[in-house]
Order: sequence, then structure tokens, then C-alpha cells
Amino acid sequence: MIRGGRVLFPDGTTRITDVVIRDGRIAGIGEDATVIGDEEIIDAHDQLVMPGLVDTHRHMWLGSLAASSSDVTLFSYAQQINEGHGGPFTSEDVYAGVLWGAVQAISAGVTTVADWAHNLGSEADIDANLRALHDSGIRARLYFGGKAGSSGDQSRYEAQARHLHATHAPYRVHGRIALGLAVRGPAMATPAENDFDFGLARDLGLPISLHAGMAGLPGAVDQLGSQDLLGPDVNYVHANEFTEREWKQVAESGGTVSATPSVDMTMGLGIHPAVGAALDHGVTVGLGADTVAYGPSDLFTEMRLALAAERSRTNARLIDQGQMPGELRHSHLAMLDLATRGGAQVLGFADQIGEITVGRQADLIMLDLSAPHLDSFDNPVLAAFLSAGPRDVDTVIVGGRILKRRGTLTDGLLQKARLEVRRSRARIRGRSL
Repeated sequence: MIRGGRVLFPDGTTRITDVVIRDGRIAGIGEDATVIGDEEIIDAHDQLVMPGLVDTHRHMWLGSLAASSSDVTLFSYAQQINEGHGGPFTSEDVYAGVLWGAVQAISAGVTTVADWAHNLGSEADIDANLRALHDSGIRARLYFGGKAGSSGDQSRYEAQARHLHATHAPYRVHGRIALGLAVRGPAMATPAENDFDFGLARDLGLPISLHAGMAGLPGAVDQLGSQDLLGPDVNYVHANEFTEREWKQVAESGGTVSATPSVDMTMGLGIHPAVGAALDHGVTVGLGADTVAYGPSDLFTEMRLALAAERSRTNARLIDQGQMPGELRHSHLAMLDLATRGGAQVLGFADQIGEITVGRQADLIMLDLSAPHLDSFDNPVLAAFLSAGPRDVDTVIVGGRILKRRGTLTDGLLQKARLEVRRSRARIRGRSL
């Protein structure tokens, strides 16, 4: 039982009440929070209880390479990080990177990730990635992307994808780890390769994710539309520079978008994140941190940047005319919704996570409101939106399992992951000498 916390409800309101978790799910709230007598009690006084954050696009293997790149554009970044450091990765490095990436996410209140795994060159790498996700306790959709490289060689992609599809069943603990395919897309593949990649995903019954709509790489949706490959199973990452025609095609086909505001804007992938355009066209959109090698690891930062960027975009015309806008587009609750329910919808988990409702998986986080920077006059949710960060995440629960408590990761996860990543970094640095 989570007792006496200020609980955030799906309508955006909060009230102080209790939440009971049983068998990994939310079993009762408030008056329905009946107890049997043997519940563990978590005192949530002066804490905000909210749904766990859902990251819809993160390259988890890059956890070990955090803060290793900056001030370079996409293709220089890919050469430096994906190929320079990632090319020689062993399966041990994959395990360490993904496990440390999960620690970064969990610490920041992210309970679910879309792991866009594009550094898996062997079945051993695949198994290491799965094992790391499983061992961390995080919820995930693993989008398998093979081994990224400038050569575009995908000769083993099909065999490995089928291996993953056939062998991942042991890791589906309460459905915590699901699969998808990360495909190259028109920016990096020929029409024939698009047909093959999309056909493979649909033959396996797996959702699809691709990078699309980045500056200098236009026409991805138009190309897929001409090949009759669009559909509700397709997730478009970035989408900064979609044309009006492309947005209409995405909306009509039921596709979804993952916006990564920090990387989108600082790496030069677009002038602004795709959040506003997606919402304007009725396209389901979620937020992602993308790569911790280049940007921050938490979604609080992404929410704030998304709101600032969207208001800047919509206010620009009036400001250019010397006028002050009379109203503002979107709200902090709308951005918070993208990082919870929106993310759950993008990943196909809408009926499982994303809100505090009886019957949902118990994926919850608790923020310590006692810190001065999270004090509010009468709006703790707004205070959290404006000022919260990873250090304010007191408790993280995934499927009823406590992964972080009183600001510390449980079950020795931090110590284990830190040891693994230190060993991996020593190997990576040794290869770079």
C-alpha cells in the first residue's frame, strides 16, 4: 500500500489518498484500497504519486557512452559513436551498456523504454541485450535494428530478427518485454530494401520504428506511401521536417511519432520538435531521450523543452510583427500526458500502463515534494513539471516491483551495473588507444 500520497489521476487532478498494489497491478485506490493485512506500507506523505514515465525512443546500448559527444551533426556523430566506439562492441559491452542505460532511465523515473537496438551484430549480442533489460526490471519494447554501419550491410538481419522472435519468450515476465523491428527506412535504404524490411516485420507480426523526417533527408513518408507500406504499426522517430502531405498520410494511416526535443534541436535534425505538428494533425506522439551520448537522460527535461519549443514556434509570427501573443498553445499537463499516456499509446501498451487506474500494471513513480525547488503554492504537478529532475525521484515501481526506494536503486542494481560499465569502458578505451 502507498499510503497518504498526493495521487495524480488521469483527468489531471490530484488528491491525497491510498493506492494498493497486488500481483503487479493496481488493485484499489482511495475507498477501494482495501487491505488484507500483510501489505508492505510505503509512507507517501509529502510525495507526488504519478504514472511512470514512458520513453518512446532511446538507444539503450549507448548507456556506457554517456556524455561522449557534442557539437557535431548526425553523420559525424554516427561515425564517432555508432561506428568508432560501437563497431567493436562485444556482447559483454552490449550487456553493460544496456544495463547502465536502464539504470539511467529508472533513476530518472522512466519505467518503460523503447529500446532502439542498432548495435547487435550477433545472436550473443541479442541475448545480452535481452538479458540486460530483464535483469534491470524495466519495462521495454525492444526494437531490433541489427548492426548499424555506413556500409548498410544487413546480410544477417533477417536470421537474427527471427532468432530474437523465436527465443525471447522466456523474458516475457508478465509481458514486461515486448518486441518490434527497427528498420532503416527510405533515408538509408532502397525501395526494395524497404519492401523487405517492412515485409519481415509484418510476417513476424511486429511493430515497426524508423528514423524519418530529419533535416536534409526528405520524403520518407512519401516514399513509403508510394510503396503502400504505411500503416498503424509504423512509428516515425523525429519527424521534424515532414511536409503537410506527409503529416496527412501519417494521420490517415494511423502511424505514431516519437519526438526527441533535446537531440532534435541541438543536433540540427529540425528547427523544432514534431510535438505540435503531430498534435495538430491528430497523430499520437510520445517523447524520448534518444541518446545519452549526446543529450540528457530524463524526460522531465524533454517535457519542458517540448513546451518551450512549441510555444516559441506558435508565437513566432505575432512576435515578428512586434505583438505579444494573447494566448498560449498547449499546457504542462499536455506535455506530461505525452510522457505517460501518449508514450504508452505509441508503444502499444495503452491498456497496460500510462495512468493510475485500477487494473493497470503498477508502474508508478513518487517524487519528493519536500525539496524547496518542488514547493508550490497549490499545484504540486506544475511544480514537478517546472523543476523536477532525476534526484527528486524517491520511488520507482514497475509491475509492482520496487526498483528505487528513498532515492536509491534496490537489490544491488546500481552496484552491479556500475561494475559492468566500468569493465566495459576499460575495454572500449583500450581499443581506442
